[in-house]
Amino acid sequence: MKRTMLFAATATAALVLTACGDDEDGVGGSFEALNDGAVTEEPEVLVDLTGELVDPEGSVLGTATFSSTTTGTEIEVDASGLTPGDHPMLLVSEGGCTEDAIDGAPVADLPALPVTTQEVGQLSTLAGEFDLDLLADEDGTSLIVLPLDDEVLADDAAWVACASIEG
Repeated sequence: MKRTMLFAATATAALVLTACGDDEDGVGGSFEALNDGAVTEEPEVLVDLTGELVDPEGSVLGTATFSSTTTGTEIEVDASGLTPGDHPMLLVSEGGCTEDAIDGAPVADLPALPVTTQEVGQLSTLAGEFDLDLLADEDGTSLIVLPLDDEVLADDAAWVACASIEG
C-alpha cells in the first residue's frame, strides 16, 4: 500500500513538472519572467454607492445601490413597508432626506418602483451613465420614492421614501 501511494505521488509530481515545461511537448525547464512583477495595467474597479432608504420619520425601509458598470449605472432598490402599487421615483441633486429634498434639481426620472401586496418593492434598472463621484459629491444626491396618486401622507410629507447618497 505504501509503495502504491509513493508511486502515485511520484507520478503526479512528474506530470506536474512535465506540464510546466516551455516547449510544445511540455518538456524543458527554462522559464522566463514576463515582467518584474509590476502592475502594467490598472484593473477596472466597479464603484458601488449605497444609501439607506428611509421614510419621512427616519425609519429604515431598505436600500438603494448605485453600481458603475461598463454599460451604464445600475440602480437597485429594495424596500418594504410601502403602499402596494407602482411608486414613481426620481433622482434629485441634493443629498439629505429632508422635507424639501424633492425641491432639488432633477437629475433623472427613474422607472416606477413596483410594490407588491406584501408591501415589498424591488427594482433593478440600468440608467444612463452617471459619474458616481458626482452623485456623492459634497451636495450629494437623493433617490426619492413618491407617493401613489391617491395616497395621503401624514405630516404634509412630499415623499414616502428617500435614500441619500453623500460624500
